[in-house]
Amino acid sequence: MRGRKLWRGVRGGGLLILVGVGVLLALGLKLLSLHRQYGGYFDPLTFVRPLVYVALIGVPIALTWGRYRRTTRTRMYQEIVGPLVRSDEEYCLILRPFGSDGEVALAHAWFGASTMEQAIARSARKALGLRTYALVDQDLRLAPPGPVWMRSPHDQWQDAVRTLIRRAHSIVLILPPGQGIRSALKWEIDQITQHELQTRLVLVLPPAQLYKAEYPQAFLDACVITAALEGFAGSVDDVTTLRVHQLELTLHERTQVVKYCRARPGDTPVLRWWYVKRKLGRKGSVRFFHGALTAALRTTEQELSGRGFPARYPWPLP
Repeated sequence: MRGRKLWRGVRGGGLLILVGVGVLLALGLKLLSLHRQYGGYFDPLTFVRPLVYVALIGVPIALTWGRYRRTTRTRMYQEIVGPLVRSDEEYCLILRPFGSDGEVALAHAWFGASTMEQAIARSARKALGLRTYALVDQDLRLAPPGPVWMRSPHDQWQDAVRTLIRRAHSIVLILPPGQGIRSALKWEIDQITQHELQTRLVLVLPPAQLYKAEYPQAFLDACVITAALEGFAGSVDDVTTLRVHQLELTLHERTQVVKYCRARPGDTPVLRWWYVKRKLGRKGSVRFFHGALTAALRTTEQELSGRGFPARYPWPLP
């Protein structure tokens, strides 16, 4: 994974720097070769030394071009969750396996990179003006920028997530590459279906063109989760193989974002998905995910529009 993140950071401007450094070093070697072969009245090191210095400076810059740093400090969830859910603030909640924060990095159109969490936070802010929250392991003090990160002890994370799910305007579930559907994820899906929040969930898969080996399993997991979301209080363990196979044939083979949508409360949910077209040509492009997430999040607001705050969030809080 580290190698792939490094390559995404090098893309664009960083790649141009590496090419430029390579050309300069090749020029320096050519000067040395010509001097040895034909002699001359100049010291080739006069020209080669500056090229070496440029390489020493340029290569580290290129390799860190667009890489994100863990610059956001995390806070204990008790400081945030209680005041948050008792306020009138509406928010977006990110769910994903513990330890996978910042696992998926997306290339920008020309240079730089953003984490998937950053893309989600930006989309929620731009589309609906929502702040985004996410939970991390209690030992993690720094996290990638983007959401508001909250630390939770191992024996208290379910209480925090259950409370946050009940009051979330939108929920984005990230399926990181190579993770699978763990027991914690099954429990989170149960909470969403038991509280009838299926149409508030946005399912996000890892970039298909970037994670070619891991994407098929993530796609299968997405089909299983989508099948579990179909019924009231649905569970992953109750999903049938036939229904999963039907969804595999229905969803596009490069699907990246999946969501059940309603035009109005009470309408039958309609399954929608967003996929990468070949002509886009950018691996893990943050522009694509921003557009797809913005469209998906706006469908939730469309469903909730015209409803008062108590009607939007009817579930009692602890």
